[in-house]
Amino acid sequence: MPYTSDRQTLNSTTDNTSTTSGYTSPEFSIQCDQSNTAVLADAERKTTEEIVKQQLTAFRRAVSAAGILAVTDVTGKIIEVNDNFCEVSGYAREELIGQDHRILQSGQHNVQFLREMYSTIGRGKIWRGEICDRAKDGSLYWMDTTIAPMLNESGKPHSYFALRVDISDRKRLEGCLHELAYHDTLTGLANRDAILQSIQASIGRSSQHQSALLFLDFDRFKLVNDSLGHDVGDQLLIAIAKRLSTTLDHAVPLANSVIPARLGGDEFVVLLEGLKRAEDATIVAERLLRVFSKSYKLGNHTVYSSASIGIVTSTQEYTLAREMLRDADLAMYEAKATGKANYVVFDCALRDKAKARLKIENEIRLAIEREEFSLLYQPIVSLESGRTESVEALIRWKNEDGELIEPEEFISIAEETGMIVPIGNWVLREACRQIAQWEETLGPLAPVCVHVNVSRRQLALPNFASFILETTQHYGVEPGRLHIEVTESMIMHDREASIAILCDLKELGFKIDIDDFGTGYSSLSCLHAFPIDVLKIDREFVSNLNHGQDFGALLHTIVALADNLNLKVVAEGIENTNQLTLIQALGCEFGQGYLFSKPLLPEDLEQFLRNDAARPPCHWDVSPIQTFHLSDSDPTDPPHRQPMSVAASSCGSGSQSLKINRSRSTL
Repeated sequence: MPYTSDRQTLNSTTDNTSTTSGYTSPEFSIQCDQSNTAVLADAERKTTEEIVKQQLTAFRRAVSAAGILAVTDVTGKIIEVNDNFCEVSGYAREELIGQDHRILQSGQHNVQFLREMYSTIGRGKIWRGEICDRAKDGSLYWMDTTIAPMLNESGKPHSYFALRVDISDRKRLEGCLHELAYHDTLTGLANRDAILQSIQASIGRSSQHQSALLFLDFDRFKLVNDSLGHDVGDQLLIAIAKRLSTTLDHAVPLANSVIPARLGGDEFVVLLEGLKRAEDATIVAERLLRVFSKSYKLGNHTVYSSASIGIVTSTQEYTLAREMLRDADLAMYEAKATGKANYVVFDCALRDKAKARLKIENEIRLAIEREEFSLLYQPIVSLESGRTESVEALIRWKNEDGELIEPEEFISIAEETGMIVPIGNWVLREACRQIAQWEETLGPLAPVCVHVNVSRRQLALPNFASFILETTQHYGVEPGRLHIEVTESMIMHDREASIAILCDLKELGFKIDIDDFGTGYSSLSCLHAFPIDVLKIDREFVSNLNHGQDFGALLHTIVALADNLNLKVVAEGIENTNQLTLIQALGCEFGQGYLFSKPLLPEDLEQFLRNDAARPPCHWDVSPIQTFHLSDSDPTDPPHRQPMSVAASSCGSGSQSLKINRSRSTL
């Protein structure tokens, strides 16, 4: 029999009845229709339920396969878990069913977090968030969790259905990114962003406790990095960080919280919180200074890198972290300026000083544009003949308001900012221009040489030698008439590079002077390595000649060494006849200072040189028992060139033996 539907069967029966009797009751027809409809509805309902059941089964299988499922009752007892839950937690199903869900708690969430979650699902609301659980082996794992309450007829939860997704890998990646974002990759310390957040949080708690910020900068680090290479520099930074962390472990009794950080380069900071007294920060600083004064053994190298520390405390009442860091930085620079390996506590005077420095820096930029700089020239005199042998070009700055700003106030700032390069290049061009002009106006009376100071930044320029050569050629000046003055500290900063550039200058015909010699920066034994023509003895050294035999003996050694190396010696800063007598007795050939002349404007120097040429040369005897005089001067001489009566004085018991006789020499 072919398959027919209920409706078809039911219709066939009806048709047969009608044919047989020839009559169909209306009531029977209605009943049959109602019966047919009920049968059809029941069949459709069963079909729909079966489909829904199949769909629900498929959905549950898909969710169970993809997610981590658990059902608990309202007391937190675990009713059901799926295989994924067992796999990620490390527990078997029988170990979980009937257990309190707290068996999985990790302790990573605070009370407020848990209270909010339980309050939400207790009200029949769905909660979603990230939960950290602890597996059977003790490891932690993170779940993106959705908890849906299952409600009874009265709308109250009777159990909770939790669907979770494992996000442990994502959280580990976030942790790595956080580590990169807030930790220094070289030293493992907190970085600038992290410490700024910590400082800001500390400022917010400042009313409850005392805190302090230490800013550390390490002396000689750049020298180590440049001379021994970046690998050794990195090793030094790592060693510094370890030494810093170890030392700060002992600072815990003084502070409740200690956070070291590296800002970058060789700059580190330490945040101290919970200090009983703000002054206790200096105790920590003193400990750090002692620790960092010791040497580091880095492979085959032994290096030293002491620290300069700036301190700022919460007594200054800051509102922004960057302001506190700024002032600690200012204090550190003051510590470095006062001699390094030292600490300075910030006060408002330092901020005023920084503002004044910024003002000078801005004015220097304008001064370059406005051409406000000028050169004065100070004579360098032969101590044998009394004649002016050469002059030194000295920069002066008179600003727009007519105020004279001393070089001590702006040269160091120009050096730090790099503005010394355009200033120094202008000085070289102007000195060469002036030499050429004096050739026209003075002829043979023109200074034989002009000594010009150059900065370390200028010397490091790759085209410095060619620049000077082009400048002298432009003004028609012989290179031998230009003395390039460099300081001891400058050439010893990078000895090999300095030797190379000075040799280049020497080959081009320029003269090389070491200025401010005698400050103790370099070794006398390395002088032969540099292509030097002149040693200029530092004025501070000269001023101390009257204070003991040691200075006289040392100057004698320098003069004797210079004589053996065929170098000329100029004593700077000669201001009185006693100094002159001692310097003569020690055999120094040339002198410079206010005793002979102050720095002069170009036109005043021209008159000075004419007066100098008009008088006969003087012959000075440096016998320690004889009084001698400069030759009579012209009545028109300025006060600083009036006749001097010079009595040679004793420089210790052996002063007569210090006499060094030379034939006539020139710079």
